[in-house]
Amino acid sequence: MPLPDALSPHIAWVLVASFLVALMQAGFTCLESGFVRAKNSIHVAIKNLVDFCISAVLFTLFGFAIMFGPTVDGLYGLPGLVAYETMTPQQVTFFIFQIMFCGTATTIIAGAVSERMRFVGYIAVTVVIAGVIYPLVGHWIWNGIDQGQANGWLGRMGFVDFAGSTVVHSVGGWVSLSAILIIGPRIGRFGPHGHRIEGHNLPMAVLGVFLLWFGFFGFNGGSTLALSGQVPVIVANTALSGAASGLAGMVVSWIISRRPGVDAIVNSTVAGLVAICASANLVGALDSLLIGAGAGIISVLGLHLLERLSIDDVIGAVPSHLFAGVWGTLAVALFASPADLPAGDRIGQLGVQAAGIAAVGLFSIVVSYVLFRIMDLMFSFRVDAQAERVGLNVAEHAASTSLLDLITQMDRQAQTGNFKSDVEVEPETEASRIATFYNAVLRKFRTETQRRQDALDRLAKLAATDTLTNLHNRRSFFESMRRAQAASQRNQRQGAILFLDLDGFKAVNDGMGHDAGDALLIQVAKRIVASVRENDMVARLGGDEFALLVDEIDSLDGLTALADKLVVTIREPFQLPQGIATIGASVGVAVFGGSKAQRESPEAIVQRADSAMYEAKLAGKGAWRLSEAPMSDAPPGTGKAAPEPPR
Repeated sequence: MPLPDALSPHIAWVLVASFLVALMQAGFTCLESGFVRAKNSIHVAIKNLVDFCISAVLFTLFGFAIMFGPTVDGLYGLPGLVAYETMTPQQVTFFIFQIMFCGTATTIIAGAVSERMRFVGYIAVTVVIAGVIYPLVGHWIWNGIDQGQANGWLGRMGFVDFAGSTVVHSVGGWVSLSAILIIGPRIGRFGPHGHRIEGHNLPMAVLGVFLLWFGFFGFNGGSTLALSGQVPVIVANTALSGAASGLAGMVVSWIISRRPGVDAIVNSTVAGLVAICASANLVGALDSLLIGAGAGIISVLGLHLLERLSIDDVIGAVPSHLFAGVWGTLAVALFASPADLPAGDRIGQLGVQAAGIAAVGLFSIVVSYVLFRIMDLMFSFRVDAQAERVGLNVAEHAASTSLLDLITQMDRQAQTGNFKSDVEVEPETEASRIATFYNAVLRKFRTETQRRQDALDRLAKLAATDTLTNLHNRRSFFESMRRAQAASQRNQRQGAILFLDLDGFKAVNDGMGHDAGDALLIQVAKRIVASVRENDMVARLGGDEFALLVDEIDSLDGLTALADKLVVTIREPFQLPQGIATIGASVGVAVFGGSKAQRESPEAIVQRADSAMYEAKLAGKGAWRLSEAPMSDAPPGTGKAAPEPPR
């Protein structure tokens, strides 16, 4: 069986270069995923995959024909499907190479709008750039390059952009700027309490730069469309420009921020690779170093400019692709030999390059901004605040990782202040060890918090409790009295205070000693508590004075029965360690509240009870007297005193 026809080295090289450009998608994925917070990393990665899928399909359906089909006045080609099965291997290879370029221009935007753009919004952005803006701009500049001629209106003017500083990178940067102006900055990025938002995996972002650098060798080297003698020089220029740009960006960052910022070094390196694209086939070593250094400086200064303008570009796509792309396009006129310039001299070529930059920029940003603004009115480009706080991995895709689940639980605890339970995480995962230590901290926190609460509870109890009898003290009693009196006004129910003063206590205290007096007070407290309802409040006001708060009474008969019971109970002998003691109690009862009662202060009610108690003492002790609530249509007084109850 005869072997099929072998491909020429030129076709093989362009195919390999296409594969290298495709690898840039992996570089962008690593760079952009590393520069965002973990809760948005999956969202960014899947956007990179989907935008390549969309751009490849659209470019095949009509984009390639618009860009490279027969020109209509140098403005556009007629849309049409690429039937590559009928094309020559060289034509198919060129088509493959250009698909990769379209995907690169599209994916630049993914990082710039990260962490707050809805997935459906990003799909719309991808359709606009891959289906409209990129093919049209590409037609203006590159139509006919596969045939060695310039058919687009900018190409005929002599505009030079060898590998896409303008066509790919500036277009991606212009559209990125449009999108981020519409969606606005991330929550917390700017404003009075704004702060930098660091990426979750900067080493992965640096890996992304290396992958991009490797891809740029195919991006620029493959743009010869043949394995010519220019390829080694182009690859060398690409390597030098990226290196010089990274170093220049590091130095400028060190001067401005007093530290070599990671984002500055990363973005400036990419900027150097972008800037050299326009002239990689026309310059030499020194030129590449200067072009790269200029791109690095412009990129870092551009990052600071965006921050001052409160424009939130997460990965620095605008400085490293738009600003550096503009610089690289102008650098063609500044560094290439005049003999290689279509205009024949530097000044004339500089004018052509500037005109092309202005035309592409005006078209790209106006068309994209208008279309995006219309789409944003139809369906919001931006997620809501809650989704942004939770993260787009979960909010947009219901996708998570063990580490992200852990961070989400920790964030929920921080937001709610509820640390009662441990965080849960799948064992034997990357987050399990962190969760173990975090849960240990939580348990220690809960233990210390409980100790503090117990101490506060003890202090509160000491502040409200009589230390001898363990009853409520005067302060606690009056606080409860105020609440009960206010409640009686609201519900028009009556309550009562029983004020008790012990009869004969001084004789026991003097005759049997203070220890006996204390023991007697403790037993009196227990008898009073045993004689009342659970919801009635008993307090020791001081010395041998006790008070009982009954916040709701059913009838005066029940109240007088309670007063009788207290008098009889306390009259019973007390067995003390020092001997038997017999005492009595005089009780003053003050009723308060009710529908017709006059409004009184708690102090006034207690004073009435105290006065009634003294009436009981004057009547012979061991008795009680009643003071009813003064009526609103009668002058306030001590109320009517009941006769001494039968003994």
